[in-house]
Amino acid sequence: MTERKAFDAAVRGFLDEQAVAAGAVPPATSNEERVRMARGFMMRALERRESIAGLPNSVETRDVEIAAGLGARIYLPPGGNTARPVMVYTHGGGWVIGEVATVDPFCRLLSEAAGVIIVSVEYRLAPEHPYPAALEDTLAAFDWAAEHAHEFGGDVSRLVLGGDSAGANLAAVTGNRLCAEEPAKAHALRALLLLYPVTDHPSADYPSYAENASGYGLEANLMRWFWEQYAPGVSADDPNVAPLRLREVPALPPTLVTTADYDVLRDEGIAYAGKLKAAGVAVTHLHAPDMGHNFPVTPGQVARFPQGVEALGAIAAWLKGSLAGR
Repeated sequence: MTERKAFDAAVRGFLDEQAVAAGAVPPATSNEERVRMARGFMMRALERRESIAGLPNSVETRDVEIAAGLGARIYLPPGGNTARPVMVYTHGGGWVIGEVATVDPFCRLLSEAAGVIIVSVEYRLAPEHPYPAALEDTLAAFDWAAEHAHEFGGDVSRLVLGGDSAGANLAAVTGNRLCAEEPAKAHALRALLLLYPVTDHPSADYPSYAENASGYGLEANLMRWFWEQYAPGVSADDPNVAPLRLREVPALPPTLVTTADYDVLRDEGIAYAGKLKAAGVAVTHLHAPDMGHNFPVTPGQVARFPQGVEALGAIAAWLKGSLAGR
């Protein structure tokens, strides 16, 4: 058996500092207060960044309204007079926290590095808007991008669905739904980008939930709480919330799945990559042996550590390669 690589010491020190700054959640905290505190914590992690390597860059942005109550931020990379691929991107945060602002640095960096237009979606959050609200918003955003991408220099024949963590769950489910049920819409879907994805329900009881239960960024109990907010009463076997439970994988485009060894979601991400590969999907799987959940994306860590910079470069290179000449 291969010995497990040690968790990165610099990241350990950073996470310990964050834990001290956050403090403990009082045991009598109401669910509403816990939601508010969790949302504030992610924004504070971003606001504490004095500078982020590579930013500001030449990417331009514009905020748009996709539908009533559904907004998005468009990232337009510099250079070139030809139409660019367009990625509809959904942020992480357990369907409960996070927003376009918290993935803004990552989207700016990735847009420039990959030469891809990104439409980052401000989907509705649980518990105020439980399943299927976020999924409906993701489907609506894909339809909007397919119809309007040409208006901001996008190539409507080269669309991508992407996301991180819970956002990767939404991207995966949306891709499965489109490719299985609406091939006319899905014909332009050229790639899926699934970063540290949620693919199964905690009741599956993967070893990574126990091995990485605390101390690595995403706590196992927090992930269980996220599920309670997002999909109360929804069957764990429903592939619209747990895509790993999908019985028959449709014909999907090339897919990138990223995982990290010190991540609660490690095993389900690895299992999902294996499931797609067994079904004949062209899967690229990038695994970080010494890092935790969502390290290249999360606002406190984006571009902070060498592994994150390297991972972002690999993600951008995969996007370029997957979309070139199509």
